[in-house]
Amino acid sequence: MHAGTSDGRLFLDVRGKPGAPPLLYLHGGPGMGCHEFMEWQGDRLSQRLHVIGLDQRGTLRSAPLADGETLDESDVIADCEALRESMGIQRWAVLGHSFGGRMALRYAHRHPERISAVLFENPGWDLAEADRAKLLAAAPLFTEVGDPVSATRCRNLAAAPRFEHWEVVDLLAGLGERHLELYVHRPEARSALAATLASAFPAELRDRGDAAARRLLAAPDVLASMVGLLPGLAVPALLMKGRYDLVTGPSQLAAFRAEVPDGRVELFPRSAHYPQLEEPELYQTTVQAFVIAHAR
Repeated sequence: MHAGTSDGRLFLDVRGKPGAPPLLYLHGGPGMGCHEFMEWQGDRLSQRLHVIGLDQRGTLRSAPLADGETLDESDVIADCEALRESMGIQRWAVLGHSFGGRMALRYAHRHPERISAVLFENPGWDLAEADRAKLLAAAPLFTEVGDPVSATRCRNLAAAPRFEHWEVVDLLAGLGERHLELYVHRPEARSALAATLASAFPAELRDRGDAAARRLLAAPDVLASMVGLLPGLAVPALLMKGRYDLVTGPSQLAAFRAEVPDGRVELFPRSAHYPQLEEPELYQTTVQAFVIAHAR
C-alpha cells in the first residue's frame, strides 16, 4: 500500500495490517529514502507488524524542498509526530538506520511517551568517528585502484582534528562502485545493493535526496557526538550492529552498553552496514520479536 500524509508532502510505503504492532522506519543517507529497506524487509516484517516507511521531507518521492527552505533533524521528528497523529497511532516502535539512527535517538529522547521501543541499525551517532573509520578503510582501496594521491588524502584527513563531512563524502565518491565495499561485506550483497540503487529512481529524484541531505548536514553541530543523549533514553532499546560496520564505532558501542543498562545489543556476524540486506532472516526475526515484545 502506498499513501501520503494529510498535506501530501511525504511519500509513505505502508504494509501489513493496521491492527498489528506499528513500526516506523527512518532511513539513513541522509537522503536515501525508504525504498531499499521496504524492498528487502517490508514484506518480511509486515507478516507480523504494521510497517510504515517514509521518504523523509524533501527526499526522493516526497515533495522537494522549496528554494531557501531549511531542514534539520527536528523537522523530521516533527513530521513523524504529525504522521503518527494523522494515522491515529498512540504509540509505535521506531527503527533508525545509519543517519536515521540519529533521528530515532532524538525522537525517543523528546517523545518517549509516544514510542514503545526504539531500534538502531548501525546508527551514526558520531559522524566524525564514522568518517575517520571510513577514511582509513578507503585508503588501501584507493591504492588498489591506482590513486595514491587520494589514499594519502584519506590518511591525512583521518588524522586531522577537524574536517567537513562533505569533504569525506566527495573524496570517497572517487572510489566509484568500490565505495560499496565500505558498507557491504559480502560481494553478492554488494551487487544486490548496486542493482537496487541503479534501477530504483531516475537521477532527478536521487538529486532531490542529495539536496535534502546537504541541508541536513549543514547544521553546525552535525559532527558533534550524540552519545550524550544515551543516558536519558527511557524506552526499550535495541542496537543492531554489523560485525564489519564502520559507522557505529567502538566508542559508540561502548557508550550504549554503559549508558543504557537495559539496552540490548544484537551482533550480526556476516554483515557490515546493512544487516537488513546481508542477513535478512536474522534481521526479520530480531526486529519482529523486539517490537512485539514491547508493543501495547
